[in-house]
Formats: sequence, structure tokens, C-alpha cells
Amino acid sequence: MKELVFLFDGQGAFRPGVGKELCSKYPQAKKVVDKSSEILGYDLTEHLWGEKAEQTSNKTSIAQPAISTISLAYAAVLNDLGVTADVSLGHSLGEATAITNCGAVSFEHGIRMIKKRGEVMEKGGKEGSMMAVMNVDLNTLEDLCKSASEETSEAVVVANINSPRQIVVSGSQEGLTKVAQLVAKTGGRCIPLTVGGAWHSPYLKDAANEFAQFLDTVQFNKPTSRFYSVVDQKIIDDHNMIRDSLKRQMLSRVNWITAIENLKSMRYRIFLEIGPSKILKDLVLKIDRYVQVESVALYTDIGTLINKL
Repeated sequence: MKELVFLFDGQGAFRPGVGKELCSKYPQAKKVVDKSSEILGYDLTEHLWGEKAEQTSNKTSIAQPAISTISLAYAAVLNDLGVTADVSLGHSLGEATAITNCGAVSFEHGIRMIKKRGEVMEKGGKEGSMMAVMNVDLNTLEDLCKSASEETSEAVVVANINSPRQIVVSGSQEGLTKVAQLVAKTGGRCIPLTVGGAWHSPYLKDAANEFAQFLDTVQFNKPTSRFYSVVDQKIIDDHNMIRDSLKRQMLSRVNWITAIENLKSMRYRIFLEIGPSKILKDLVLKIDRYVQVESVALYTDIGTLINKL
């Protein structure tokens, strides 16, 4: 098997029904969901495809462990079929999932820390929101965010650099409105995002501090496969450095372009999105349409996917 890069989905990948077909077809996936439910203390299937699934996206504390669990269920199926990651990385929430997948924490500790991450972000993210900006270059957008912040006296920052034509900003509603007005004058376009708060911005400072204290209680280990930190933009194999990167991740910018470009420079050419969406596949192709990238979510039969890799 060729060297594979596993790309783990963020919270935005959730849709009611995710994982149902996977668990019905692959017992090892259902086993992961059952184990996660036991750790979480509630029946996760109710929030994935049951009566509570329609409200899951509005509950960061539920949505984050839900997405990570389904992503790890996909990884478990692949592992049982002989497909493993040479490198794991993730987008936002996906970084915590990647850390779990590469063995830097146990499955139980991984689910517990992801649950905690969702809880502190839900509690601390009530102020502000996020907005996708298209067709505005990074330097220009940073200047517009600075202008909006100065005019409104409320922070607006670049949160995610997803592709050459899509950047996400994070901040107060007033600040985002001002940025949208400035972007319109440049010919760019803005789309408000339905999220629980101003992720990857100073608004989560208290949440990040609480999460960092919790991480000090979690046992981190030397990873059994490579972990690529989007925070530090490099492969990290020291368990203390991985813990430190995760402490800083909630407030750090997600530069997805740099991550993919760096992995390409390391001669990685095959990327596989692990999770219930094809969001990351689409972003990678917008960065470089010549690399090979697949998404497990597009295949009802994992064996068919494996034959294409």
C-alpha cells in the first residue's frame, strides 16, 4: 500500500444520519460508536441518526465527539482492511481526532478530551460567529479585518485559510458585518456560517485556558504513526510537543493551504479524507488539482475505495 495521508474532518462535516450506513455494514464501526457512547455517558446514535440528530449541529458539545467518533469508526474499518495512515492531520476539530488516530492518546482519553473541547467551546463561544470570504487575497483581507476591528473596537481575525479563494474570518457580529461591507467594495463575496461561536479567535481565550488545564490531566504517548500539526506546520513525534500544540490550537489560525503544500514538499501525493463529508477533498483539489485525493464518505463499499488507492 502506498503512503497515505489521512485528513480528519472538522465539526462542519456533521449532517443528521452520518455513520448510520457505515455502522450497519461494518461491525467494527458500530463497535467504535458503542465504545464512544460508553465513554461519553449517553447513546451517541440518538445524536447521530436518532430523534436528537436534528439538534446536534447546534450543540458543539455533542457535535464534536459525534464527528470525531464517526471519523475514527471509518479509520477502524480501514485499519481492519489493511489501510493505515502514514501521516494524520485534521482541520480544526479534526486535529484532535488525528492525535487520537495516530496513538498519541488512547481512544478513551481521545474521546474524553474531544468531549471537553466541545464543552468549553460551547460555553465560551456564545459571542461572535464566522464568515467565509471568497475571492479576496489574504493580505487584503487581513487589512480589512484590521480596519473593521479598529472601527468597531471588537476583534475580527482570519481564522481559516482553506483554499486560494476561500478564507474564513471570525469575530463579533458587528465586526463581521463591517468586514462584509468592506469586502463587497473589493468585489469579493461573503457567506455567513452557521457555527456556535467565533472559533480560532481571541473570543475563546478563557475556553482555551480551561482546555489547556484539562489536557494536563490527559496521558499523551509517543505516536505510533506520524502526526502533522497544523498549528506548528510540521510533523511532531514528541508527546509533550503534541500536547502543547493542542493547547494552542483553539486560538490558532488553521492554515490548510500551508499544511497541504508542506506535505506535498515531503513527497506525499495521496490524501484520504476520513469522516462523513467531502469538504476536505474539495479544498485539497482547490489547492492542487493534480494530487490524488479521495473521501471515504463517497463510498458505500470501502473495498471499492481501497482498490482505487
